[in-house]
Amino acid sequence: MFLFYIKQTFRILGSLVLIILFIRGFVCEPGRINGRSMESTFIDEDLFFINKYVLLLREPNRFDIVQAIDPHSKRLVIKRVIGLPGERLSIHNGKVFLLDDENAETELVENYLDSDTRSHSNDSKPTTYTRVAEHSYFLMGDNRENSTDSRVYGAIHRSLIYGLVMKPPFSSQ
Repeated sequence: MFLFYIKQTFRILGSLVLIILFIRGFVCEPGRINGRSMESTFIDEDLFFINKYVLLLREPNRFDIVQAIDPHSKRLVIKRVIGLPGERLSIHNGKVFLLDDENAETELVENYLDSDTRSHSNDSKPTTYTRVAEHSYFLMGDNRENSTDSRVYGAIHRSLIYGLVMKPPFSSQ
């Protein structure tokens, strides 16, 4: 009888481990912010969840916060989707603009940024970026002065975007 209970206990524990691994691998995973590139949306040491499932059903939208691989450092980063496939962006006068095919500019309204935040290119000069490639996204941190992002390494291919970042209700802000 004792061996029966031991076997049942191991089956239950094994099932729980498999369920937890499935959830972490394909549905949701916790994380912690390491750095200042997304201030003031997230501050250093904030907790977050990565929703891996939602981006299996749809592509990232503009202004989504995503977890991706920085192609230079090969580290996981948290950034905001600014440019979508096929778009061209320009940064000047502290603002981000979308360009149409006739080079007419439309300012990107970024209400989530602090009012004193100024966007600039990597070299601080007015810059027009190449068209975002198919299946790629232009990502930027909310703390534009302290963010290494697509302004440095270019647009990120969709395969390097792991999931949608969600702020838990018990977060510091």
